[in-house]
Amino acid sequence: MDGSCNSSAPSNGCPEPPKKQASSAAEVSRHSSTQLATSNDLEADNASSFGSRLLSAEKNVFEHNAWDHVEPDSEYLEYAEQQIRMHHENPVPAEQRELFNWTTDRKSATKEHRTDTDDGHGDRGIASKSGAISANATSQSKFNIMEVGCGAGNAVFPILADIADPRLFVYACDYSQVAVDVVKASEAYDQQRCTAFVWDLAGTELPTDVQPESIDIMLMIFVFSALHPKQWNQAVDNAYRLLKPGGILLFRDYGRNDLAQVRFKKSRLLEDNLYIRGDGTRVYFFTNDELAEIFGAKFEIEQNAIDRRLLVNRKRELKIDPCPWVILNDAGGAFAMGAIGGGTWHFIKGARNSPYGERFRGGMNAMRSRGPIIGGNFAVWGSMFSTFECVLKGIRQKEDPWNSIGSGAITGGLLAARGGWKAASVSAVFGGVLLALIEGVGITMSRAFAQQPPVIAPPPSQ
Repeated sequence: MDGSCNSSAPSNGCPEPPKKQASSAAEVSRHSSTQLATSNDLEADNASSFGSRLLSAEKNVFEHNAWDHVEPDSEYLEYAEQQIRMHHENPVPAEQRELFNWTTDRKSATKEHRTDTDDGHGDRGIASKSGAISANATSQSKFNIMEVGCGAGNAVFPILADIADPRLFVYACDYSQVAVDVVKASEAYDQQRCTAFVWDLAGTELPTDVQPESIDIMLMIFVFSALHPKQWNQAVDNAYRLLKPGGILLFRDYGRNDLAQVRFKKSRLLEDNLYIRGDGTRVYFFTNDELAEIFGAKFEIEQNAIDRRLLVNRKRELKIDPCPWVILNDAGGAFAMGAIGGGTWHFIKGARNSPYGERFRGGMNAMRSRGPIIGGNFAVWGSMFSTFECVLKGIRQKEDPWNSIGSGAITGGLLAARGGWKAASVSAVFGGVLLALIEGVGITMSRAFAQQPPVIAPPPSQ
């Protein structure tokens, strides 16, 4: 989600100026000429089209890896609703929930943060906006930019590299001491133009390195979502106090039903739309209305947009694995498994039954004659099973082990239908029980080897 905002304070005898601006990394609309920097999933030669690559015809969908401003289809929305319902049915265990919902000062709790030199977002797309930033910087004696949650400096360093104007100064802060140390250790870190320090956005104190009302532009990129909802008001107030009158806040963070939210597994949901990651950090998924309410009390919101992007699997020519492709894929996999496994078995059997000196030839003949037949039988079973599983998913609007168990029973019964209802019933029971055992073993193994979220107790309040 993207946006921007600015600030002003009233003076005696003068009308109240506009509020400070707030947003989510500036809106990219169909009619905007503003260009954002490339993302890692787009080709470098198409960098200038980032944010304006529009899908005009469905037949062209596989020409690029991603398309901008594409509304999610009903299939994705149903899948998202189904996944989020599963999250609510399987939240973080009650005995662990409070360990991740703490909202006290966290100055000493830095050991759980990652130690890599890349925060996972790549260069954050600010560099291509440097023309506008540079224009503002040249209109005054000094221009201050502050990034909250700077990570490894993936926004700070491109800005410094693109804008050589000596009047620019960049403040880089992060909650993690490790991240700040990474920034300071970089060859691009210049203390004459930049300073990095530890600061908690949700803390009650402003950073000592920055004067109140001294920041022209504040970047808040994928950081606000890590806060607990009870910390939002304090964080917004801190940002407001640091920005100059008329200053701008550029905000970008996760939107509701984002693929990152939908892909969460069981035991990750803390509260509505608030999750715990594998590394113990939190993440919240916002709506535009929520952002307007959160920032609107302090800021004049100029842009509040959603960046909807369709990601395409160009190699397989798939957007999402729809049922027809799943069926074909399962049938092919079953045929390969049957042909290889059955062919190997009959090669051994044919070799053993052949006379000495002809065993290799006898094994190969047996494998050639029987391997494809067994592969075909497996393919029939796999395609029927996958078809019924897709049908049950559509009818039940759920994706759980019961779909597989029911599909196994139906497939077993139909394949044995020619032998009469008794044979079909026995085969159906066998198929259902077999799939139940397979699903049970899979669930047991997943639970046994699943990485549990680390227990991170908050430090005692000072």
